[in-house]
Amino acid sequence: IAAPVAFADAPVVYGQFNMAVEQMDVEGSDAKSGTQVNSRASRLGVKGSEDLGNGLKAIYKVEFEFQPDSSTTLKNRNQFVGLAGGFGTVLMGRHDTPTKMIQPKDLFNDASLADNKPMAGGLGLGGVGMEIRTSNVVAYVSPSFSGVKLIAALVPKETGGSATDESTLGDMYSVALTYGSSKKGLCLAAGMDQASEEYLGGTESATQTRLVAQYAAGGLVANVMYQDFGGKAIEDTVNGGTNIQANLGYKMGKFMPKAKVSMVDIDKKAASNEDATNYALGLNYSLGKKTTGYVEYASIENQYGVKDADTNAVSVGLLHKF
Repeated sequence: IAAPVAFADAPVVYGQFNMAVEQMDVEGSDAKSGTQVNSRASRLGVKGSEDLGNGLKAIYKVEFEFQPDSSTTLKNRNQFVGLAGGFGTVLMGRHDTPTKMIQPKDLFNDASLADNKPMAGGLGLGGVGMEIRTSNVVAYVSPSFSGVKLIAALVPKETGGSATDESTLGDMYSVALTYGSSKKGLCLAAGMDQASEEYLGGTESATQTRLVAQYAAGGLVANVMYQDFGGKAIEDTVNGGTNIQANLGYKMGKFMPKAKVSMVDIDKKAASNEDATNYALGLNYSLGKKTTGYVEYASIENQYGVKDADTNAVSVGLLHKF
């Protein structure tokens, strides 16, 4: 009789294996070409909550990426503790920025070449196309107000830009507004990252914005994402510019053909770098409720802004969630 009570608040273990055999063709780099067996962000996590009464609960998550294709140690993913209630959710730890959280459904998520990060062509802070997961974050997610939610995060630099700088919660902030559900129907979202001079350790700041629109109904998923990377710290550099990405997929029984295109416009035009049009095509096959097989082709033009550094890959993989 006591057993169900004892396990009522037990942690939940979850994760996924995502492995693919890939034929890589990297122009100008024979060392990276050839057949590879790659892990696509395989992960393991523990999450849970405790009811504190009066509509309040404590929440937590600890998630790691592991590499079954190498001997590399675990990499930290989202890891936090927080409180949730009628006011929304507040958390502290390591987490995706709000602008990363509002990305539309990526039909090639975690793919070696076709994930949002490589598709963005090296634009944005750190060259990751606004796919930022940051430590030392304090974040807030509001309840839904007629389908509208506010997400905000503050990130102190902590070490400062120099030995005399003092860190503050506002060294970097990220905010986003969402409307609708990313699972079905119409979903709209807008977000912005602002990184100060102190956060970047320099004399200039940077601003990144993201706009998202998605429609999902039946087996159809169609979305578009616009990104702008500016501010004096990165404008007129190989990390400054704009990017438009779009996904289209339609599930028919166990099959789902899918496509993705990304147009990269770099601010700094030089002999060594130029704009790019990247794309990916694929087919998913549902082997079970938690297991999916897939075949994909991806083409990245002028990878990370380097002229003629084209990369292509054919992938055959298996994703199993648990």
